[in-house]
Amino acid sequence: MLLTERNCRHDGWFLWHLPPYGGSSVRRVPMPIQSPQELLVHELHDIEDAETQAAQALQKHMKEVQNDELREMLEERLKQGETLLEDVRQCLQKLNGKSKGTRNSAARGLIEEAEKLAKEVKSPEMKQAVIIAGAQKLEHYCIAAWGTVKAIANEVGQQELGEIMQRAVDEGYRWDEEMTRIAESRINPEAIESSVRSGKSQSSGKSSSRGDGQSEKRSR
Repeated sequence: MLLTERNCRHDGWFLWHLPPYGGSSVRRVPMPIQSPQELLVHELHDIEDAETQAAQALQKHMKEVQNDELREMLEERLKQGETLLEDVRQCLQKLNGKSKGTRNSAARGLIEEAEKLAKEVKSPEMKQAVIIAGAQKLEHYCIAAWGTVKAIANEVGQQELGEIMQRAVDEGYRWDEEMTRIAESRINPEAIESSVRSGKSQSSGKSSSRGDGQSEKRSR
């Protein structure tokens, strides 16, 4: 189809391919990124969606964890994300990059995989270990994203945005280290102990069943 004024429309970041002759199918094709500023806006949209999805996941996980220290860390990350999200949206307004419902497939994939695994784990202790692992994987991704935006922002003279991203990176590293400490000192050992108890319980149950069967045979 030829791209003419009649069958296509430019709308911000997207080129809408409209069907000719009254068709009903409409395709939205991303516009090419042609400048560092446009790349910066694109990356900020990714961070915006990542933090929005992370907030929903954190709120869900806080209802599932039993360890108070872990719950406090999730609450801390939620507050940090709220502040960062507000800063990102303000920066987007200054850069004329209005929110367009961008989906961050990478962040969403990490969250979905973590939630899927958490559903498969029955032990509360093991589930906490899975929650930490998923949260840290997402945090590592976010740290990389924040560092990328910081570098681009500094290159194009967006010093305030660069400082915001540096703050996010620093907070991210500290949070990740604290989560590792909690996991290694409390959560992981409790998960392993729970697994061992569960294994012994199942083994004892099987032994008891075999013993009952043998007793029944002898009585006959």
